[in-house]
Amino acid sequence: MRIVLDVRKLVLLREVQARGSIAAAAESLNYTRSAVSQQLSALEAETGTELLDRRSNRAGLTSAGRLLVDHTEYILAGLESAESDLLAATGRVCGELRVGVPFHEGPALLIPALTRVRDLHPALRITLRALPVGGCREAVRLGQVDLALAMGYDEVPEPSMPGLHEEPVAADRVRLAVGPGGADEPAGRLPDRLAAYADRAWALDPDSGLGRLTVHACASAGFVPDIVARTSDLQATLGLVSLGWGVALVPDLVPDRPGYPVRRITLDGPGLMRQVSLVVRSGAVSNPSVSAVLAEVRRQSGASLRLP
Repeated sequence: MRIVLDVRKLVLLREVQARGSIAAAAESLNYTRSAVSQQLSALEAETGTELLDRRSNRAGLTSAGRLLVDHTEYILAGLESAESDLLAATGRVCGELRVGVPFHEGPALLIPALTRVRDLHPALRITLRALPVGGCREAVRLGQVDLALAMGYDEVPEPSMPGLHEEPVAADRVRLAVGPGGADEPAGRLPDRLAAYADRAWALDPDSGLGRLTVHACASAGFVPDIVARTSDLQATLGLVSLGWGVALVPDLVPDRPGYPVRRITLDGPGLMRQVSLVVRSGAVSNPSVSAVLAEVRRQSGASLRLP
């Protein structure tokens, strides 16, 4: 028997995996829960295989369902690649390009390139969407944005996501942020060994990429950080550090918070670095609008995108 798969139903299955439930998938796609459930039941009937694990309130995928989603990524990438090649054949850069940006630090890296592309191609509308640093890759994968600025750390790599292309943008040094000090604090240079801060309180989100890097670096220095503030908002983190609530590892690209001074210490030993990249679906690389942005980012990577 030959199975003919319906791409629309495959997208629904992928959305359930990403969102964790049929209800959440339906909400994200603006469908009713019953409509999604009926389509997935039809997909199971067509394949003759159970794809959803319905033993709990939160619908997960069976091993067959996960396997089908893996193939779905490549199917969608192939379709999008065909669409992109057709658009490229027209030679026109137009339409709308949705760009995901962590607004605290992303604009300084991307806006010059995006402005140049917009000036060169007035028929192209570029819109920006604020994204949390940890959600950029998933937003691109699910088609919520066309490309996004994403962050990663070599010491604690992110799980790979099929169907994504990453374009290096910059390497961002990570340093230790401490408070501005006071009259009762000893004068002189602060220690540049991470182990010297083992007895200090820390502000970090252990579930974020930077938080995992911090925990890893502290473990390498022989201690477990005492986390007294859990936040992935680095502007909030800098505010807490400035007020003396704790210390934190912070990338240089994250600007100081106005009115909340901190000192940034370059730690001794191998430098901690954050890799900044532009993420796009692999099937969209040849899309004219995406190609225009990638080309401009490459052009500027040796100048304005290079960090001190």
